[in-house]
Amino acid sequence: MTQDRQKLIDALVVKGLDGDMDAVNAQEDRVIRAKVKAMIVKINKGLAERPEIPEIKDESVQQDAAGEIEQLSEEEMISYLANKGLDGDMDAVNAQEDRVIRAKVKALIVKINKGLAERPEIPEIKDESVQQDAAGEIEQLSEEEMISYLANKGLDGDMDAVNAQEDRVIRAKVKALIVKINKGLAERPKMPALLSKSSQPNNDPHVEEKSVKTKNSNACQLVKDLLREKFPDALQENEKIDYIQLKPDQWYEIATWLKSEDGLFFDSLQCQMGIDIGDGMLESRYNLHSMSQDHYLELRIAVSSDSAKIPSVEKIWRSADWFERETYDMYGIEFVGHRDLRRILLPDDWEGWPLRKDYVVQETYHGIVVPKLKEGWE
Repeated sequence: MTQDRQKLIDALVVKGLDGDMDAVNAQEDRVIRAKVKAMIVKINKGLAERPEIPEIKDESVQQDAAGEIEQLSEEEMISYLANKGLDGDMDAVNAQEDRVIRAKVKALIVKINKGLAERPEIPEIKDESVQQDAAGEIEQLSEEEMISYLANKGLDGDMDAVNAQEDRVIRAKVKALIVKINKGLAERPKMPALLSKSSQPNNDPHVEEKSVKTKNSNACQLVKDLLREKFPDALQENEKIDYIQLKPDQWYEIATWLKSEDGLFFDSLQCQMGIDIGDGMLESRYNLHSMSQDHYLELRIAVSSDSAKIPSVEKIWRSADWFERETYDMYGIEFVGHRDLRRILLPDDWEGWPLRKDYVVQETYHGIVVPKLKEGWE
């Protein structure tokens, strides 16, 4: 592989990691495009290191046009140069004529390297050469395709594209669809295919998983699609779009995957509860949230009250410890593998499970009459 070819791959990898997959998909050489996407997947999985930004003279790859960079605000300029410096290009930092900005950039880089500050996002620099390639094709989209296209743009944070739509009806429909998707009442539509290579959607599911963010949205459909591929026998199929129904057998493996998988990172179990859904069935419900991806998910697992056993996930999410103990205490669901599964509200020798629909209050407890009416508790 020639040196220039490797530089091109490194440059596109950095672009893709910074969220600019358009630059990757615009690459006409299929071999280079495939190697770039493969490298991005490896880096996201921790199997390879992020390359430094190479100096490339090819104007078709470089998008940092001088005129556009000069139009950045002071805050955007600091973020842009900090990223350059962190990627090894201190020449760009030292070339900054404004002493105040240069000093702020260097101070920020020091803080980031010491772990005292987070790396800022690289500001978006408009590339007119890429935008113009797809402009004509976007105008030729049907109304339905235009709505899908703009809804995806808005969900990815580009509301300027939505607001720039001159047709009021389409604009209103797009915004209404975005609201429904964020509330979990509708599924995210597929991005319509454009003939322009610069606008083609990413066909690599691993890269798309990282580049497409479901910010503030229900990740139900995304996770359901992935589960069908990875755990095809674990799903209890239903038409609901606001939660996923699972079988109990592979729950521990699925929970481990949900917490560690790239693009999901459900690192927070916000709530786990039990419910008697009737007909001799009990259900355990889990509400997960990803703090890094800012999306959420609800999962439900139903079991027979005669054999109420579900794998415990307290080793995965420590907050499940007391959640599962309370569900066990009230419903009698045994969380297999829990390291300290015992009652948490009632004494250990209490009879029955108080929140089951067929629960009958015991007459006495150690010779003490158990009141049947609430007045007796006061």
